[in-house]
Amino acid sequence: MRMGHPRLASPVGYFPFDDEGTGMAIHRTDLRMKVEEFARSEVVTASPDAPVRDVARSMVDRSVGSVVIVEDGEPVGIVTDRDLAVRLLAEEGDETAFSGGRDPADLTAADVMTADPLVVAVGDELPRVLHHMNEAGARRVPVVDEDGSIAGIVTLDDVVIHLAGESTHVSAQLDNVELGRDV
Repeated sequence: MRMGHPRLASPVGYFPFDDEGTGMAIHRTDLRMKVEEFARSEVVTASPDAPVRDVARSMVDRSVGSVVIVEDGEPVGIVTDRDLAVRLLAEEGDETAFSGGRDPADLTAADVMTADPLVVAVGDELPRVLHHMNEAGARRVPVVDEDGSIAGIVTLDDVVIHLAGESTHVSAQLDNVELGRDV
């Protein structure tokens, strides 16, 4: 369901878990977790006209790898630490944001952001989010509510940490089963 927001990822099915001969359920309940259950609700934001130095300082001060660029509460772009490195220092040829005699102090978030970023809805499920992150090559994705306003952010690092915790839980459960304990 697009929930009325133009940049929401389009619907897809679940990852193809096959129960033919494996005994695995096709729709695993642990992967049906909704974005709202694992997204960070605290999002570092800035306006498109924010100086790039302020955006970078926010990343350092808040220990984050991205700042979501918002207008009227809706995400219009995202600036990542990688955007700063690539767009300011290593664009193809000599075409960096510094070309044309621009002073780095005059650059804004709009000059280096990825415009119209992929966003996901608070109600999206983990497989859908991972699929679209993979398709877009995105490690950080803003989360929006039903009105399209910023509601959080999903990072690939957070998903990996969550899944590692789930893996540890499953391993402990299997150890209990092997030892004949009730789970």
